Amino acid sequence: MPICFPMSRTHYAENVVFDESPKRVLIVMDALKDFSMEILEWVLHNFSFDTSSKISILGISPYLNIPLSTKTWSDKWGMDLEDLMPLLQRNELNFDFKYQKLERLIHLCRKYGVVPEIRTEMGHPLQLRVIEQISTLHATLVVFDRYHDKKHIEYYAKKIRCNMLVVNHNGKAQLIKKVKCDDSQVESSLSSSSTPK
Repeated sequence: MPICFPMSRTHYAENVVFDESPKRVLIVMDALKDFSMEILEWVLHNFSFDTSSKISILGISPYLNIPLSTKTWSDKWGMDLEDLMPLLQRNELNFDFKYQKLERLIHLCRKYGVVPEIRTEMGHPLQLRVIEQISTLHATLVVFDRYHDKKHIEYYAKKIRCNMLVVNHNGKAQLIKKVKCDDSQVESSLSSSSTPK
């Protein structure tokens, strides 16, 4: 399986080892950008999952006017994977690239034994919408895409108690926060190393 980001498993594994498999992973992306499979592939490749693990891909954006909102949400962000499953199984959607990408997402998650979900959130301020979703989903690992502002990520690290990573512009994963299993210690790299802009 080709990995699109120029990063290897060892880059992450040598620096960060979590004590247990993540039960609930939340990948936070900018919904105004193109839907990206690369972060999902990287997460699946670099972590071990059990049968109860779930992955949610959250597309977040500010409030949009109706024409722009319709254009944005008509892409992958507005699709319900459960509704698409029967159509994908009957090969009725193969003519459209966006459906092929979703089919790839579903097959990739099945290969690793996780259940995928796509969510969208629109609102202001964005930070509060993200924190609300992290809390609601009881995320044990949050992975931010490269489009998140450093100040926002620092804010999330202060407010939320879960493992956090960010993928920077070079395609490398950086630990933002690591929570130990016993919940007694939290490690953070925000002060010791640079965070992508």
